Amino acid sequence: MKTSRSHLFLSILILLMGMLFSCENSKKELETIKFDDSFPNEITRNVTLYYSDSAKVKVMLKAPLVERYYRDEDSYAEFNKGVYVEFYDDSGHVESTIESEYAKNYDQRGEMFARNDVVVVNKKGEKLNTEHLEWNRNTHQIRSNSFVRITTKDEIIYGNGLEANEDFTRYKVKDIKGIIEVDQNEMNKDEDVQ
Repeated sequence: MKTSRSHLFLSILILLMGMLFSCENSKKELETIKFDDSFPNEITRNVTLYYSDSAKVKVMLKAPLVERYYRDEDSYAEFNKGVYVEFYDDSGHVESTIESEYAKNYDQRGEMFARNDVVVVNKKGEKLNTEHLEWNRNTHQIRSNSFVRITTKDEIIYGNGLEANEDFTRYKVKDIKGIIEVDQNEMNKDEDVQ
């Protein structure tokens, strides 16, 4: 019995030693392992992010899905199921909002690209509709080289391209294609009929 225990102990010891020494990888071998960059490093759901400056919230971002890709030179986050962003003034009031079906945010560059049914609304209720929008957090500017429609209380402006501040209170349509004046009284009558 004593002999069988010592054989068992010796067998287990040899097995463990073999496993220990067989699992060793050299540093060179580990450095040659390539990871697939097409997969996100991090996936989060139902996200709410706050960006602040001087202890004041400046931006709030909500998304049902965020996929983060950590890259040495240019990390980014993808919002494949849409994104909603609010910009705040120093008093904490909403100045403007951006919403889109897709967005890509580059952290180090301070840029976000939104596409597919992009809607921007400012505190005056003026609304921008476009299919592509770029937001630069460093310059506090938004711009588009795509078709844009701006709806105000008095008119609808159609054009190709736009430059604006991020709260969308000052904007310039690059290539105006048309302006339609809106009669609020007529619009109110139409709403009453429906």
